[in-house]
Amino acid sequence: MTTPEARPRLLRSKPQPSDRVRRALIVLNRDLRDCRTCHMAGLLDEVESIPIALDPEPDAPLPRIVLVGQAPGLRATILDRPFAGAAGEKLRDWFEQAGIPRGDFYRAIHFAAVTRCYPGRLPGAKGDRAPSPREQALCRPWLDELLAIVRPRIVLLVGLLAVRTFLGPVKSLTSVVGTAVDRDGVVYIPLPHPSGVSRWLNDPANVAAVSLAMRILRHRLADPD
Repeated sequence: MTTPEARPRLLRSKPQPSDRVRRALIVLNRDLRDCRTCHMAGLLDEVESIPIALDPEPDAPLPRIVLVGQAPGLRATILDRPFAGAAGEKLRDWFEQAGIPRGDFYRAIHFAAVTRCYPGRLPGAKGDRAPSPREQALCRPWLDELLAIVRPRIVLLVGLLAVRTFLGPVKSLTSVVGTAVDRDGVVYIPLPHPSGVSRWLNDPANVAAVSLAMRILRHRLADPD
């Protein structure tokens, strides 16, 4: 079994050629799929919760964008593909506003998450359970290594957990959606989760904030630097 702590760190002083980056991503994803650290710690059930990781398509350019969500849903886990349901369709709608064609959804963006296994349903509720702090800590090395390999220009933070993981204890989605944070050469763009369970998008002002975030994304993608 592979654990994130057991894997050697990738230390690089400059970007690698695209073929080496692609191979490194594929190796990382292979090892990630074998990870059962949270299962061995008694935090997850392997029957329904296993890591998912989508390899880059062979003919696709290396992504300039990494999307970090909270955790895969059940449908994504069954299909072994992130945002495979209605939430993914809404994301496609948003990204079209930023100039990303629907057909490039999995080609232009590399998908990650704070934790990479389906956490299960929240007891007594319609939505999924948020990963515990222990799960987040155990999975964090996978995310750190992914970002070290890809070295994205843009990181899309989908949902409050992802936003807080990178930007700290922000008060609410309303305070950050429609803004961008530049840090160490990376642009972080906060977004709400597109789940139909969330009521946040019922407010027209919040929908307008998402449109503003997509204008920011379009502008950043057009920037050659």
